[in-house]
Amino acid sequence: MAIDFQLQTIANSSNTLLVGKIVTVASLGIFAGTALTYSAVIMPSLRKFSSTSSVAIWHETFQASKSLQVATLVASIAGSVGLHHKSKNAFYLYGAITMASIIPYTLLTLVPLNNKLFTIRQTNTINGKTNSMKDSMSNDNVSEDLLNRWSLFHLGRVVLSFGALFSVLYGVVSENGVRFILFK
Repeated sequence: MAIDFQLQTIANSSNTLLVGKIVTVASLGIFAGTALTYSAVIMPSLRKFSSTSSVAIWHETFQASKSLQVATLVASIAGSVGLHHKSKNAFYLYGAITMASIIPYTLLTLVPLNNKLFTIRQTNTINGKTNSMKDSMSNDNVSEDLLNRWSLFHLGRVVLSFGALFSVLYGVVSENGVRFILFK
């Protein structure tokens, strides 16, 4: 019986909006923070290693974060659209559109680079591990150039995701919902 009451409490209109705000802002923050970590920490750190090692490390971090990035992207778009639908606040719609624009941006700029880097990674591995004893099958300059271009294009995802985050945060603080959250 207590669980039924809790579900009904969460499902009422004001609580649904509150939960939607929390989930949306959290997913936007996680996406933007992960994107920023790539641009500000991971990619600059890779410049301290050989190209073969850098591609291997990039590949492993990419594989590890791929599911998180996709899940938070989908959650932030769905959450922003849902918040707009419930509140009619345009800033939620702006956030959703900005996050959705990351999809074609990624497909056009990063996926071709990803595929080239995946190929380099595969040609320099034995049983999934970097073969540091053999000469790189690809030119180090090519690997460095691809990683530098990837880093540059990835910065666009950082800018877009933080733009969406700030838009949704503005939507949250610009409506009566903030008083409900902070001062009830």
